[in-house]
Amino acid sequence: MKTREVRTIDDARQIVRERKLDYVKVGLFDIDGVMRGKYMQRDKFLSALDGGFGFCDVVLGWDSNDQLYDNVSVTGWHTGYGDAKVRIIPEVAVSYLWKKGLYCF
Repeated sequence: MKTREVRTIDDARQIVRERKLDYVKVGLFDIDGVMRGKYMQRDKFLSALDGGFGFCDVVLGWDSNDQLYDNVSVTGWHTGYGDAKVRIIPEVAVSYLWKKGLYCF
């Protein structure tokens, strides 16, 4: 399967298994458009395809210099920087040309 053909959760599972990936990068974009990501072990990624996973909500209040914005209500000391529930969107799969064997969702 080609990366651009990934459209469903089953497709994402298939490409991870076909490519024998040990890790997958997952990420989201902050308010400034900076991708904030982390590496997820294969089994956790496959599990997260069904139920989503937690991603620290501090990234929703950081500026591009990793400083918290003033007057944000979504995250901060007052919320304890909890995890936001996020889900993987399979159709945004990309492979990094400069790092063979790394995929990002």
